[in-house]
Amino acid sequence: MITRQKVLTQYGTDRRQVLFSKSNFSVFSKEKHADLVIVGRCLSQGKASLYEGSSLTTTSSADCQHLWSKVEELSRTRAVVSFSLSALVIQQLKKAIRDLTATHLRFYNEGNTLKIVVFDYVKFHAEYRLPRKVSQTIRYHQTSAVVRDDFSITLLASSFDALPSDYLDFRIGENGICQVNYVKSDLIYLMRNQKLVEPMTVFFSKQVNQNIALVFHPK
Repeated sequence: MITRQKVLTQYGTDRRQVLFSKSNFSVFSKEKHADLVIVGRCLSQGKASLYEGSSLTTTSSADCQHLWSKVEELSRTRAVVSFSLSALVIQQLKKAIRDLTATHLRFYNEGNTLKIVVFDYVKFHAEYRLPRKVSQTIRYHQTSAVVRDDFSITLLASSFDALPSDYLDFRIGENGICQVNYVKSDLIYLMRNQKLVEPMTVFFSKQVNQNIALVFHPK
């Protein structure tokens, strides 16, 4: 099990906060993926404490323990859906994010089929949409999933890109929190639903013999 010093060495930059509680730790970022919380296990600690970068803060142990209880609550709600993505799919999604300079990914279901859309919420012009040769494997990627209710969750692309490029297990809770488990390192990644849908949907209409674009007005 990892030590406190190794946790701080790996995560204790000046742009992150690291919370320790008993044999657990959680990492909060102030960067562009600020919605991402990393949770892991470490060797047993003394009092709960909070670090700003690698420097210990004056936050009381009681306040630190209260913050940890809030982190625990994020993954306690009942799961709406759970599924796994292979390393190949994760890598393809990350490539699509880079190719598009994408801002978001949306995961949703059609029946028991999981679909994934990668998109840039800022750019509306058709030239920025996912190329057809990529969209057939990424934009409309489909996989089997155990779906209890219809769901839709949108994640920040920058946070998704921070995940390991390996086989990952996903759990979507009723509270809109996406929990990602990485078995190889015993880490859990928590991400919040951004409640957006892709601003442009493009499809070919046989009736008019041309592409049709549906654009959502930005709010």
